[in-house]
Amino acid sequence: MKTNWYLGETKTYDKFKFIDSNRDINENNLKNIEQSILDIGIQVPIVVNNNYEIIEGQHRFVALRKNNLVVPYIVSGRATESHIDGLQESRKWTALDFCKSRASKGDVSCKMALEIAEDWYEESNKKMNVLRSIELLMDGRTSTSVRSRLKSGKYLINEDCAKAVYDSIQIMAELEMGTTPYGQKIIRVLKMLYHDLGGLDLEVIDNMTRKNYITAYSNETDQYRYMKDIYLKSKKQLKK
Repeated sequence: MKTNWYLGETKTYDKFKFIDSNRDINENNLKNIEQSILDIGIQVPIVVNNNYEIIEGQHRFVALRKNNLVVPYIVSGRATESHIDGLQESRKWTALDFCKSRASKGDVSCKMALEIAEDWYEESNKKMNVLRSIELLMDGRTSTSVRSRLKSGKYLINEDCAKAVYDSIQIMAELEMGTTPYGQKIIRVLKMLYHDLGGLDLEVIDNMTRKNYITAYSNETDQYRYMKDIYLKSKKQLKK
């Protein structure tokens, strides 16, 4: 009977291959895993497919190779690239991991989202978190289920909405507020207001921020009601 897997050990590191769509090596994760291996030894083999592409355990592999240690591995005939995120032992995949993976496979929306997010990260002096930008760029009124959409390949972007919110944030960042406009709650509320009010008028955003010391509510619903109210009042003041 043909077996679907077998176990091996080797120090021939170049027989193993990395998969481009796997997430990047996380240095903090690598450091923790390396220390664990040095303290108690390797406890779990890495998993590779029939082509010796690493499906699970790339951090363990890098730590073992770095320290010239034997690599225990399982060759699984059933393991494929699609199983990578589900087999992670040390740290589950985030929305950003999925976005980078999809982009490496040619997903246009993910590639655009990452490019825009990196630009905003630099423009904002690293205040606009990349993951927050990816959430903002997702098509739809809210940013819920961004991870599942990215995982399933159903992530699309609405650049017009995201740009309007980002420009609003930039205006608010120049004015005195009781909270940071780069916070998740403010960004999510601005995105909802864009959809509910048919867009965001930057002159209104500027006026409402100057006239109100905008603070953060603990409840997102309260935050939405508060910001919608002062936005509409500001719009009325400007006779728009």
